[in-house]
Amino acid sequence: MVKPRDESLRARFASELDRNFSVIASAGSGKTTAITQRVLSIAHSPHAAETLPHLVVVTFTNRAADEMQQRTRQALLEENLRPEVQTAFNRAFFGTIHSFCMKLLTDFGHYLGLPAPLELVQDDDDLWQEFAQKQTRIGRSLDDEDRATLLRFVQARDLMELARRAASAVLQMPGLSPCPPLDFAEVYQQVDQAGRDNISKSQAELREWEGRFVADWEYLRWPVCFTAANARFTQLWQEKFAPLRKWICDAATCVAAEVQHDYLDFRLDHGLVTYGDQIALAEELLKHPVAAQRIREENFRVILDEAQDTEPLQFSVLLEATRPPKASGAWLQDRHLGPRPGHFCMVGDFQQSIYWQRADLNYYRAVHEALISDKHGESLEFAVTFRLDQKQLDFVNATFRGILNNKDGQVPFVELQPRPEILPGKVIGLPLVAKELLPEGKKLKDYQKARFEAEYLARWIKDAGLKKLSADSWRDVAILCPRKAWLQTMAAALRRVGLPVAIQSERDVKGDSPAYAWLTALLTIMTDPLNAYEIVGVLREIFGASDHDLAVFSEGQKTRFRIDEIVSATGRISSVLHMLAEIRQRAEGLALFDAVTLIIEQTQLRERLLLLPATEFADLARELDALVAQAAEAEANGMILAGFAEQLRNDFASPRAVRFSADDNAIQLITSQKAKGSEWQAVIVPFLARELRPPSPPYPHLVKSPVNGELIIAFGREDKSKDLKEAIERAQQQELERLLYVATTRARHSVVIVLDQEIFSSNEGRLPRTAQLRRLLRDKDSYSGEFDQHSSTIDEILEPSPSVRQAPQKKGAEIEPLTSRELKGATKRASEFVRKITPSTLDSDVPAEVRTQARPDNLATLYGRWWHKFFERLDWKGGIDSAQKLFEEKLPSSPDPKAAAKDWNATRRNLFSDASIARFLANDEALFHAEFPFSWRRNDRSVLEGLIDSIMINREAGRCLLVDWKTNEVSSSDAEIFRARYRPQLVAYWKAVGEITRLEVEAGLFSTALGRLLLYSAEELQIEWDRLEQLPPAQLEGEIRPDALDDF
Repeated sequence: MVKPRDESLRARFASELDRNFSVIASAGSGKTTAITQRVLSIAHSPHAAETLPHLVVVTFTNRAADEMQQRTRQALLEENLRPEVQTAFNRAFFGTIHSFCMKLLTDFGHYLGLPAPLELVQDDDDLWQEFAQKQTRIGRSLDDEDRATLLRFVQARDLMELARRAASAVLQMPGLSPCPPLDFAEVYQQVDQAGRDNISKSQAELREWEGRFVADWEYLRWPVCFTAANARFTQLWQEKFAPLRKWICDAATCVAAEVQHDYLDFRLDHGLVTYGDQIALAEELLKHPVAAQRIREENFRVILDEAQDTEPLQFSVLLEATRPPKASGAWLQDRHLGPRPGHFCMVGDFQQSIYWQRADLNYYRAVHEALISDKHGESLEFAVTFRLDQKQLDFVNATFRGILNNKDGQVPFVELQPRPEILPGKVIGLPLVAKELLPEGKKLKDYQKARFEAEYLARWIKDAGLKKLSADSWRDVAILCPRKAWLQTMAAALRRVGLPVAIQSERDVKGDSPAYAWLTALLTIMTDPLNAYEIVGVLREIFGASDHDLAVFSEGQKTRFRIDEIVSATGRISSVLHMLAEIRQRAEGLALFDAVTLIIEQTQLRERLLLLPATEFADLARELDALVAQAAEAEANGMILAGFAEQLRNDFASPRAVRFSADDNAIQLITSQKAKGSEWQAVIVPFLARELRPPSPPYPHLVKSPVNGELIIAFGREDKSKDLKEAIERAQQQELERLLYVATTRARHSVVIVLDQEIFSSNEGRLPRTAQLRRLLRDKDSYSGEFDQHSSTIDEILEPSPSVRQAPQKKGAEIEPLTSRELKGATKRASEFVRKITPSTLDSDVPAEVRTQARPDNLATLYGRWWHKFFERLDWKGGIDSAQKLFEEKLPSSPDPKAAAKDWNATRRNLFSDASIARFLANDEALFHAEFPFSWRRNDRSVLEGLIDSIMINREAGRCLLVDWKTNEVSSSDAEIFRARYRPQLVAYWKAVGEITRLEVEAGLFSTALGRLLLYSAEELQIEWDRLEQLPPAQLEGEIRPDALDDF
């Protein structure tokens, strides 16, 4: 088989585990496979069992992390590696940078005095309001005179909001000099030109403003300059005001940074963190002299995916975590003791850097250069694309070779190389003629022109069909736009010609779904029957009552909208209220699942949802079924109707899971930004000549400099220097060019370029300044056949491309539709899910009542964690000498070294000499596992899952010993009470392992305070299991998790 041209580079990335690589992976170059192969090489290495638990694979999204982990796990299973390697892989980290930082904060946050557990807050509106109401004075960092001057120009509310918008970004605290004096003498010397009075009007405005300034007016608005923006007088005006405006911005930055810090403290007092906090606090941990050393001792090996989308602070966390334990300072600044060999690799693509406002392209460049200039680092380039066919590849190379030109801050272009046995592919140019599409004599607005283009394109797609687009089905066709609103225009046109459409968005919230919103509203009024606001919403949205009828019925009294009692009714509104009151009465006393089912049936909610346009709401029945199943699960957890309604309300604004409509044969409409990382057989890029204005946030706002990444506060256009404005515009244009590269490299077989310059050009034939097509033409005013060499029209395509196999014909008989009885039975059985019961105290699913109350880590908690980490690293086959060495190495990091030394003296006497443990130590083939995961299906309704602290296996003797480490302070007289407390937890481990392995299992607690193993007899374990078997699932879980509320 012919190998890709860059196969040797791919092999090096996979196999050279002592190198720190920065991989530049072009579009479709198989970076996920490359990362998987490197992890496989680690798994094959001699020290895989020790290395894999410290592997950290960081991806941009959780979905990408799950995919990569599953692909790697499948590859490992196919390799048939040793069981201990498989176990070690299960402890590797795959996730986002935020998840990794939360892991660091959980394990090491006590060095910063952080509370535990920390909970993520995504919508902080209520929290911010509470914080703002408690602020009685801001500006403590300024003296009284400066503070008073600042507040004459800027409202305290704006200063507070600036601090909130800054989130966890670093605001540089400027050294604040005294407020500069004002001198407008030169402004007053200017005179008007003949026939104009703008200068004199501006001077009069300035005199009035100066009078207010001297008179100590409490609030001053900035005076207005009436001359043109490019006039010399305007420039002089701005020059004279510049020192004062800069002072105001600097003073505001000081206050914003102060409020920002106060708000962070307020969040932490409540045990809450934002995504930004997770990164900022993790970075602070790596500046702490002790915490940084402890983190580095974890020996993390980081593989970073989508490096171009990584923020500076995120880079800092990952780089600093992989340095030697004794390293100090910041590596990118002093270049001393960088990441250890093979401990930091990143995979990215400068060409796909499309988030300059968040990520920092220059910082990514700096990290890349620093990494490859280090003696352990090197750059690799994956240029072979496994996605694009020949025609698309030629088009991209020819088009972007001159656009991504490595000039003025733009990135260099990486020439795409063809894969072996590449297919022909196609690039279709679709020219639009204005005379044929636009009505004559009418001056149309931009959005109106877009509608005409969308209508034509929809008909064109339908006429072309799947064959000429080289796609198997409509879901293999995508339309990409840089703005979400443009997708709606396209979707409406496609629906009008009868084509199926699915708009993809990661910003949709659960409440956007009528199924979720309507059921939530119904359950809310059933539990709050006097809530007139919600009742009116139900009548209007679900039952279609008109505003007129509602107004007439209310007679100006909202108290008429109530369903707490059943009253006689004859009118249109009152009869619905009568029905709702009856349903509410019938639902009282029912179990949650039955009550929800009753409410849905009696209100005919399912039937009402199905009346909505299927083209816009295709999955409502499925979503309603999911909510019914959720109700069943909530009932099993002991929840009642009121609690379930509250849960739905609380999650109303939570993001919906991203759904790419895999089950629906629909054209995928998605923004170019969200399309990154995805591919389709055919991709269509419309609206290329349409003006693409960057969003303009209202003043005041924070401005990020593309040059150095510094955040600047701007209260108006005058606060942005000419150089800054030009740098921002240049950065936006260059990002748009890279976004076009992303859009045109998503297609496997065919890409359609809609040439619509005639639709959106000016009367002189010039393209809008911000049009995407202008970027593709390297800033030319109009298109003149630049793409013709590498594209063809649809009329020139006579046969379907051989690159795509025909969709297989369906075989077998059609499935008969389900009867109403079958559907009802299926809905009822939706509650028969498998319940996960977790005896492990380290499980991540912390009860809600624990999460809502943040508490600082106490000494016992930290002490317990330290011992567990010690036992996790213990080398059983190394003997007591190895254990003693490990203890001495880890003792300095103990939160209570004196107590640790005392407990170790007691523990070391029996740790290796205990009869039960010694039997396993005496066998050379015995296996020893720490943090051993297990999953056992207890019955059709529940499964036991968790982690066992330590497990020892002797296959020859058919025996197994489970040891759970306990660091509680306990005396010998209380040993039996201690054993009894943890018996349910240990019996769950005992039963699960016994059923899975069919070995003879022993189980016991090893108490560090007592220094000995407390075994349970097989008889008492069996008696205890027989008792637990009779308990309901919720009570069973409560009993087998005795440490859920107090950790260790």
